[in-house]
Amino acid sequence: MADFVLDATQVGEVITYVAPGFLAQLGYRARYPAPERSAGQVLIISVVMSLPLVALADWLVGGSHKPTRLVYVVVLTVGAFALGYGVGLLRGRKFARKLLAGLDYRIQPEGTIYAQTLKHMSPAAPVLIELKDGRRLSGTPRNGPESSDDGINELYLTHPEATDKDGNWYSVGAGIIVPLGEVSTIVLSEDPTAAPAATTAAPPVDLD
Repeated sequence: MADFVLDATQVGEVITYVAPGFLAQLGYRARYPAPERSAGQVLIISVVMSLPLVALADWLVGGSHKPTRLVYVVVLTVGAFALGYGVGLLRGRKFARKLLAGLDYRIQPEGTIYAQTLKHMSPAAPVLIELKDGRRLSGTPRNGPESSDDGINELYLTHPEATDKDGNWYSVGAGIIVPLGEVSTIVLSEDPTAAPAATTAAPPVDLD
């Protein structure tokens, strides 16, 4: 039985139907980080996404479409990454969210509640945090978990204040890191989702 051997050109052609889809995913995840998928999932999605991307590159670039041609490779790879990032930008726009909500698809592209809400608050907007032990903190959120398994389990606040035993507020430094496991509730001073105003005030959501 003869050995199955691929030359450099054939290897390039195989990669052509994997790399564009993979790079498009990287572009999208550069805008919206997400948990890592299994290698099998990544491969299947990459191949499926690569097919229309290769067809688009073939239509845009005239002449040879060999994977060794620099112009073709640049359009295919850089274009795939840019297209993935562009789709991420469009996915985050209000009209895209409303359109998908109208189709009953309400899963947000951001991976965590922090990324969906606190990250989009205005720079001066504070939040009120009540800890499980009854202590209260206030400050402006600056950093937190982007995806469910990125290893970040803290919320970073600037201009933090805390209450003393008499309930009086005092400054606690330039910044503070709050472990989310110790948080009971977080009350926002503004709604960054631009949801319609409710007729009655809703109680804070218990994070425990």
